[in-house]
Amino acid sequence: MSSSSSTTTAPSVELPRTKLHASLHHPACREWLEPHIHPSQLIWPVFVTLRVEDKEIPGFSPNMQYGRGADGSYPGLIDELRVLEKKGLRHVMLFGVVEDKDPRASMADADTCPVVECIKVIKSHRELSSMCVLADVCMCEYTSHGHCGILRTVNGEECIDNKRTVCRLADIALKYAVAGADIVCPSDMMDSRVATIRDSLDSHGYEHVQIMSYTSKKASVMYAPFRDAVDSTFKGDRKRYQHPVGSSSIAMRALDRDLTEGADLAIVKPCLFYGDIIRQFKESCNIPIVAYVVSGEYKMLYDYGQATGDMNAVVREAHISLVRAGATVLITYFAPFILDNLNRW
Repeated sequence: MSSSSSTTTAPSVELPRTKLHASLHHPACREWLEPHIHPSQLIWPVFVTLRVEDKEIPGFSPNMQYGRGADGSYPGLIDELRVLEKKGLRHVMLFGVVEDKDPRASMADADTCPVVECIKVIKSHRELSSMCVLADVCMCEYTSHGHCGILRTVNGEECIDNKRTVCRLADIALKYAVAGADIVCPSDMMDSRVATIRDSLDSHGYEHVQIMSYTSKKASVMYAPFRDAVDSTFKGDRKRYQHPVGSSSIAMRALDRDLTEGADLAIVKPCLFYGDIIRQFKESCNIPIVAYVVSGEYKMLYDYGQATGDMNAVVREAHISLVRAGATVLITYFAPFILDNLNRW
């Protein structure tokens, strides 16, 4: 039997046995190495107002304050939602913008609150019947002092009245549920708010309405464009109820608290600098973790995308990193952009 000689030599023991280039060679195979984003994971946050007309938000392009129109039908927002629904959007999150502010946020659950009105309008459109409507539950957009709760004076100093605030938040959340909200999202950072809201919803027959809790919300510098978007009157800081930016331990305590109180989803806000907290949350519980790309983070990404001329790559890298860290859901002002470019990702 003849044999053929071979020029192959045994590998040197010094050569690495694990090589990566073959796995990276074909573009289709590279896709196996990354997580992917589906349209169902996106939540689009929008601002609704009692003004008639839509208004662009300075420094926050192309985001808008959507007006109610002459007949209260929110035509600009509804037209946009119709387009985005056809592209796969399934979730919209509403924030109210009002001029009539007072110490107890009376407009937050008034019949004329733009969030209440807009929930009803969206739910009245048959072509948007698959749209999940979320409502931010807080008082800062509606209070004359801009804080997230009712204030009281202790030893000559103003501080949050937690007990009165959580009762007020429960009333606001219930109003949104009655209007048709599918998910209420308390962003106030009060203790016991999730339990109080859950008890109120359940006792009024809204056991099916989910609570998406802002669980890790930092006392961050990343909120400035948002405060302009809601015409905030806020001065000072919220460090007595929002979390220190360098702490993960307080976030974990908040997660334990919110899980015990009945939260269905937990938000990490801001998120781009907090992948460690997203990962810790993911490994510590079995509810979906939500990453909120806040207004300042949006602005950084948007400006850098404009400067580099490669907005798609910038937005993709940022959002993929959040899914890689463990986020199931993404609240992002880039939702319309992502839907337009997702087939390239």
